[in-house]
Amino acid sequence: MTAGAAHAFVQSCYDKYVSTSTRRGTKMTSIRINLKRCPFLEIPVEIRLKIYRLVLKVAGFRLVVGQHGSIAYEENIPVWECHTQMPLTMPALSEFLTLLSVNKQVYGESMPEFYHENHFGFSNMVIMKEFLTHIGAERRRHMRNVSVGYYKLSAAAAGARLLTESDTIQKLTLIVSGTQNPAGHYTLDGSRRHFKTLGQVPGFTALKRLRGVQQLTFNPKLEHTVIEAFLRPVITQPKPIKKIKGKGRKTSKKHYLIKKENRCYQERANSLSKH
Repeated sequence: MTAGAAHAFVQSCYDKYVSTSTRRGTKMTSIRINLKRCPFLEIPVEIRLKIYRLVLKVAGFRLVVGQHGSIAYEENIPVWECHTQMPLTMPALSEFLTLLSVNKQVYGESMPEFYHENHFGFSNMVIMKEFLTHIGAERRRHMRNVSVGYYKLSAAAAGARLLTESDTIQKLTLIVSGTQNPAGHYTLDGSRRHFKTLGQVPGFTALKRLRGVQQLTFNPKLEHTVIEAFLRPVITQPKPIKKIKGKGRKTSKKHYLIKKENRCYQERANSLSKH
């Protein structure tokens, strides 16, 4: 199934419930609601999930959060060159996000796919913090691909902390310049502050809590060597496997010992009965 076919299928389902008429030169939309039947939910769940990925992913584009209107840039244009490129206007968000509002079941199935599949770009830490706060913890946990300009440090600590709540981040692009002066202090582009260690930079300690980042990218036109050396060895490490501890394991072991004891007792009883 292609993205076009997925859009056509969803549109056909949509047309069964929506009718458009013209009244005095104005298009009027009416919705025929049938709460007892939703044909979309009659298809297998694995096919529905594929449709969600095809419909909700803005293929070939990067969503730029914080701009006026629905603005996107081609995915193959580097983030740091966006200001030199003409932005491309996407279709209205309502045209492909209406799928999320069908009902609670469809929303629960499709919402993670929207955040999984799309690349979200933020021009600075304030915008990222506001966006991550607005969408809430559940949606934050599903984000995989994020780009951010590390500017406006007043919101960097809070923004980075919210970002680390996503346990699925695989691609992270940081637009930041950092250097070390002869005195050993660090400075970031756009900030007059000097830091004795990079750990004192707002948000950097929080970012180091990330694990499993498969692709960490910096603007090659900016000096980022010290920052990359600080973050890459840590955040690209595999995610630790959580071991189950507690009463469950002890209980299982206890049951195993009881079962073994009973088996030994039964074998002994059988042996005695033969004599």
